Amino acid sequence: MKSLTVNLEKHSYPIYVGEGLIADAGALLARFGFDAAPILVTNNTVLQLHGAALLRSLQKSFGPTEIIRIGDGERFKNHATLLRIYRKLFRAHADRRSWILAFGGGVVGDIAGFAAATFMRGIPCVMVPTTLLAQVDSSIGGKVGINAAEGKNLIGAFHQPSAVLSDTGVLRTLPGRELASGIYEVLKCGTIRSKSLLRYLERRLPQVLNCRPDAMQHIVMSAARIKADVVAADEKENGLRMILNFGHTIGHAFETATYYRRFKHGEAVAWGMIAALSYGRDLDLLVPADSERMIRLIRSVGRLPSLNGISM
Repeated sequence: MKSLTVNLEKHSYPIYVGEGLIADAGALLARFGFDAAPILVTNNTVLQLHGAALLRSLQKSFGPTEIIRIGDGERFKNHATLLRIYRKLFRAHADRRSWILAFGGGVVGDIAGFAAATFMRGIPCVMVPTTLLAQVDSSIGGKVGINAAEGKNLIGAFHQPSAVLSDTGVLRTLPGRELASGIYEVLKCGTIRSKSLLRYLERRLPQVLNCRPDAMQHIVMSAARIKADVVAADEKENGLRMILNFGHTIGHAFETATYYRRFKHGEAVAWGMIAALSYGRDLDLLVPADSERMIRLIRSVGRLPSLNGISM
């Protein structure tokens, strides 16, 4: 297991990265002074794949754990799901001493984190991300929220987690598109902040696509460190943190225009990065060879969904 810290003025927290962390989650989280079991927010897919190991660990350290299940997919990151979480928190007799454990991908983390930020005016939240995209991006930095018909993530808050536990072993169970979606976010981190991470991906992409343990730990730690450093410098996105939105402006538009059904988030970001790189080349802001190199690397990860028929 490796770790790093998101160093913030008022609320620093650790990120743990390694194989088998889910089985040790209870013992790790007991160090944080929680005196009761968390309320687990997850979906059935994650629960069936990895829930037994996590629940055993939590049971050993905290006792029985209440589970709130939500729908699987971006289209469930909405007001209706949020209200269901609130109602289940009330039925579980949650109060200001309660805490939420978000166990899943970016959708689970975003909406569970927003529920934690707003329930009883804010309770603690721990992130246990189970997708590559969530491990390198959405679980870090405290951006939580839900989507609206008018656009993605337009309703939300900044609510930093108490800890992030990224078990790289679970990434081997990801479907191909979900894994690729996360790799696009790693590419984003490398493009904005790390030439060495880009070179690593160029050399080791086959091992990453095959989820080699050493490769996965390397890219998760590298990308998480980039995100942590940027967030530490600009927690509330008043300046530097905007670089993390590379590819996201157009990517979010594609997701909204297709009602969150055609693209995985990382796939939409990949198209957004391709567009930005192309614009940069056409405006003479980028050397053509650099733009072409990056676009080639993005496309080498996998086949992206078509843009045909999108009305913007």
